[in-house]
Amino acid sequence: MATRREPEEYSPSVYSQPSMNHSRAGTMRTDSSNSVATLSTVSSISTRSDETIVPTQTQSSTSLGYFGDEKVKVEGKANGSQTPNSTLLNLSRLARVGTSYTPLLDEQPMPPPPNLNSSTTLHYSNLKSSDTIVSQHKTADVPEFGLPLPRFVVRGIISIIIPIALVVYYFITWWRWLRFPEGSSEVWKRTGILDNVNIVNYSWFIIATFALNLGTYAVAGSVAAMVMRRRWAPKNFRRLIILAGNTFQDPAGWFDALVKIVRKRRLYKINGALWDILAFFSVIGFAAWPLTGLTMQTEDGFTISRRYKGEEVFVVGRNHSSINGRDGALTTSRVTTFWSSGFSPQLPLRRQFYVTPGSSIQVNVSTSDNTLPDDASESIFLAPQGTGPMIGQSFGLAIRYNCTVVNSTSQFTVLSRRNDTFNLDGLNPAYGYTLPDSTVILLRNKSSGINLISNVNASLELGTSMTLSEISDPTDSESIGYASLFEPYPGLNHTIVIELALWQTISPIESYGRISVNPENFNFRDAENDIPEFRNTIRYPGQKAVGVRCEASSAIGNAFINGVDGTYTNFTQVNATIRNGGGIKRFETGIPHMIVQTPYIPGGFAFPNNVDWLSALYASVEMSSLTTNAFGDFLGAAPSVLQADDLRNAILRAYKTHAVHIMYDGLADPTFAWRLSNVTMGTKAMILTRGAVAPEVILGMLIAWALSIIILSLAYQFRRRWTETLDGYTIFRFGVDRPDDVLPEMLAGEFDNAAVLERLPGMVGDLEPDRDVGYIGLVRGGREADWGKRYG
Repeated sequence: MATRREPEEYSPSVYSQPSMNHSRAGTMRTDSSNSVATLSTVSSISTRSDETIVPTQTQSSTSLGYFGDEKVKVEGKANGSQTPNSTLLNLSRLARVGTSYTPLLDEQPMPPPPNLNSSTTLHYSNLKSSDTIVSQHKTADVPEFGLPLPRFVVRGIISIIIPIALVVYYFITWWRWLRFPEGSSEVWKRTGILDNVNIVNYSWFIIATFALNLGTYAVAGSVAAMVMRRRWAPKNFRRLIILAGNTFQDPAGWFDALVKIVRKRRLYKINGALWDILAFFSVIGFAAWPLTGLTMQTEDGFTISRRYKGEEVFVVGRNHSSINGRDGALTTSRVTTFWSSGFSPQLPLRRQFYVTPGSSIQVNVSTSDNTLPDDASESIFLAPQGTGPMIGQSFGLAIRYNCTVVNSTSQFTVLSRRNDTFNLDGLNPAYGYTLPDSTVILLRNKSSGINLISNVNASLELGTSMTLSEISDPTDSESIGYASLFEPYPGLNHTIVIELALWQTISPIESYGRISVNPENFNFRDAENDIPEFRNTIRYPGQKAVGVRCEASSAIGNAFINGVDGTYTNFTQVNATIRNGGGIKRFETGIPHMIVQTPYIPGGFAFPNNVDWLSALYASVEMSSLTTNAFGDFLGAAPSVLQADDLRNAILRAYKTHAVHIMYDGLADPTFAWRLSNVTMGTKAMILTRGAVAPEVILGMLIAWALSIIILSLAYQFRRRWTETLDGYTIFRFGVDRPDDVLPEMLAGEFDNAAVLERLPGMVGDLEPDRDVGYIGLVRGGREADWGKRYG
């Protein structure tokens, strides 16, 4: 008996190259010269042994139909004789070669016979001489002339619109809110679009939930078309099944592929090139979409319109009519008290100052924690303060100042010409003198005042570029104020120089009154960054000097302020209203009076000496004095002399304190407010700012994800294809339409272990390329379907 042997490799002729003619009547037909009869039989028989033949699939029906012209020739044995079993086996082989069965035929299936006996075998053998079996592919409900492959235009359009819409929405969100650095006020600008930041913020958490599913929807149609192209078609049926399962968009699929790569310890295409490419872009989208919500966060801020409506708002601070309405001496005394007491100068309410566009000075416009900078070499503008950012025309004070530590007398311009032999010990002591160019030097020493710091001996010399008439102006207006009867006062371009040299020595203490002190418990610091030329001078033997040089200027006027970016432009200087009895000193001219602790300096330099000018310097920088116990009892001693940086900070605080008193009377929380016209002030609102993840990185990932989907959609979604998506039902149809040499027992276990799947083709193409009406199925050899052809 002939024994059936399983083929080692799938033959293309079994599945993709039918050798028999086909008719479109829907059945396989036989031809007889004496009668009309039709026998439709599809059988597959597996030979388990030399003596046993097991039928695996039998279907028969009878109907009237068209007679075909082709005959079936069954080859016999070499000697011309055949047994019944061998005849049936040859018929089965012929049926597999000449027939390819589809489950979508119109005939009704019949159950297989319970067994095969000799008579049945003989019946089949009688067909070999005169009957013709014609191969037939026929899909249910499809006419004989076939139908063209459909286009799925709507799905293609949606597959393009969805990724574009999502990425454009994120780009708009980034452009409107997230592109600005932390602290930027550009997020306050009201544009009318995306102003409700809560909706924008929460929308990304919702979109991120569904975006990946929307991506799967878009890619599914492209995959169905790509497996019909020779370039992208999977090499076998197993890879086609994997693509149908969309594992390229599933973390479990990525992990499974990674495990296989690790086990094999080499990189190779386990799931095919198409799967690898789709998985790569899916990983990008899977990582990017959940992170979109982390690229943004909501904060308390302000919103301000781009269109300035000129609404009136309430502010605090001085205006043109009130800035000079104060007595100069009283104002200087008040400023000196604040500075000497160590109060930190603070701006009120919004605490915002303004700089020129492009300035290197940093202004935090998003919060209310601004303090005046230490270096204002580039001018800043102090305007009335409100509760929010303002835009419009406003009056204010423009100032410029900076202080540097001096390490050599060559850096001085006034004190470098000091007179070291000037007599300060006469019966009528003078505390200053003028230089030949009319500049002034003021002096203070330990004996010229009260000194609560007993272990520090100090003397101060202050040189200024102001003349004696300017520094001793009794009216505080003509020369050193903002009002003038004859000519405008100097503005921002006129700099006043102040130079200070502070000589000091420090000594340990052993007792303070009746309290014994162990000097080993304290580290007493002498001057460390002193001026070498001023060591051990005639006037101050045994002392070291530290030095500071400052420059400052100011003006009052009107400017256009922009609270959104913290800038001021179009500044115009004005004169203050003249006040009888004098007015406030200018920002830069009042500092010498604060340092020497007197509101008025007479022409003879005989100003009072009943002040503790040294303790004021210590207190201005909040340097603590020594104490004797945990209760803070004052010891009357300092652990260190004032170093050069301490002296610089003390003078800077004097400038800042004077500025906030000129404009805001030194009040951090004033109770009096007045109405300011021609400005628009922002209102409190939630704003959207950058989050923990850089939005530019996520934007780039989303663009790559969207482009991959759009390119595939444009290239393949609008092509004709046999199905809308490559899904499980489609794979089932191909499985039922499989060749007869694939038996169910070959598919036992996991499909990864089913070697027979590797032998089946994975490309979807035309099984009947030479016929007018083709048939879609799994093909080998790259036979692509023809778009202009009809298929049944």
